[in-house]
Amino acid sequence: MGLKTIPFRKIEEHTEDVFEAVTVIAKRARQIIGDRYVIEEERRREEENLEEIGGEEEVAPVYEVDVEVDREAFDQTAKPTTMSLDEFLAGDLKWEKQAMFGDDETESDAKDKK
Repeated sequence: MGLKTIPFRKIEEHTEDVFEAVTVIAKRARQIIGDRYVIEEERRREEENLEEIGGEEEVAPVYEVDVEVDREAFDQTAKPTTMSLDEFLAGDLKWEKQAMFGDDETESDAKDKK
C-alpha cells in the first residue's frame, strides 16, 4: 500500500497554498496516530485487567518492547499520511486559517490607520 504521485492541480483544487495543504495533512496524520495510540493503550489496559481478574500473579516488566514486527501486517496497515492525504483530496477535511504574528489586518488597512 504505497503513496502515489499526486498532481499539484489536485491539491490546488482545495487550497492555493501548498504549504497550507501540507500543514493540514500533517496535522490530520498526527491525529490519526494519536487515535491509534489511544486505541492500543485501551486494548493493553483491558488485557491487564483481564489478567488481574484471572488471578495470574506474574509481574510484568514495567517497560515492554515488542522487538518482532510482523512485516506483512505492517505493510497492509494503512499509513496515517496516506489516509490524511486521501481525506484531504476527497474534501473530507475542514480547517480555518489562523492569523500569524498578529496579522489580523491587511496591509491596506494598516496604511489607512496611519
